[in-house]
Amino acid sequence: MKRIAQILALSCAIVVFVGADNPRFETLGSKIMCTCGCGQMLLKCNHVGCPNSEKMIHQLRAQVASAGTDEDVLNFFRKTWGVTAVVEPSQHGFELLAWVLPFAGLGAGILLLIFVVRRWHVRRPVQQKADLKLDPRLESFRARAQKETEI
Repeated sequence: MKRIAQILALSCAIVVFVGADNPRFETLGSKIMCTCGCGQMLLKCNHVGCPNSEKMIHQLRAQVASAGTDEDVLNFFRKTWGVTAVVEPSQHGFELLAWVLPFAGLGAGILLLIFVVRRWHVRRPVQQKADLKLDPRLESFRARAQKETEI
């Protein structure tokens, strides 16, 4: 019984620490989301009975063992598990545009706001009484109103 417990503990330790020695495995695992719906990174998924994490980790180990680049591994997961499985956007196409566009829109909005506020600030005040031409018949009412209000 003691021997079985030792073998079981050793096999669990091997499973847990196989990827820990490979920094590439850890780096790529931190860029991939588990697709089970838990919202956690692949290597951090603690969803009990997760239907996807074990298979995805096995695929990640196989991809890291192959001679492909990091981008090849991430593209494999994009194709196999969907674009949302990979947290980091690709370096081209619509994905990169979708990450850059909100920040560009925010910057353009701020610049537009600065332009409008400056334009309001620079505007000259409206000419007042000199340009005001009233009907001569209303001058008597104006004089009476000034007299009554003492302005």
